[in-house]
Amino acid sequence: MDRLFDASGRIAQSLAVVAKLLLAAVVLLVTADVAARNLARPMAWSASLTEYLLIYITFLPMPALVRGKGHVCADFIRNALPAGMRRGVEIGVVALCIAICLYLGWVAFGSAWASVRDGSYDVRTFDTPRWLIFAPMVVGLWLSAVEFLRYLLGRDSLYAVDVREME
Repeated sequence: MDRLFDASGRIAQSLAVVAKLLLAAVVLLVTADVAARNLARPMAWSASLTEYLLIYITFLPMPALVRGKGHVCADFIRNALPAGMRRGVEIGVVALCIAICLYLGWVAFGSAWASVRDGSYDVRTFDTPRWLIFAPMVVGLWLSAVEFLRYLLGRDSLYAVDVREME
């Protein structure tokens, strides 16, 4: 299992780097589009490309955020519980997160597979195979499920945060 978690961590970090690069590309694309609108002819395709890239920017870094505990956590209710119940609540939360990630990933995979089977395209200013829209969802959600599994198996705690990280 440790090999799976190590591989997942490396892939998660790589996807986070890709998302950062895509975010930089979006900034440059929007800047170029604004300049083009004011100086010459607008780039009609830039809005569509930006929308597609935002999907990738949302889902690709998701596993790295789960691993790095970069989520919003309101654990005041858990902290109010007796120590013996805290681990049970954590297990329940993590199991629910895994179930949600697997389910939504399965739905996205089904949509991607149907798009491949039907040869569907998203038609805007340029045609895009529809499965490319669902691909980052599948990857991000399923890898996030693997990262949550690390917490479920007790490799780490979802709630253990180094106080120095919060400064």
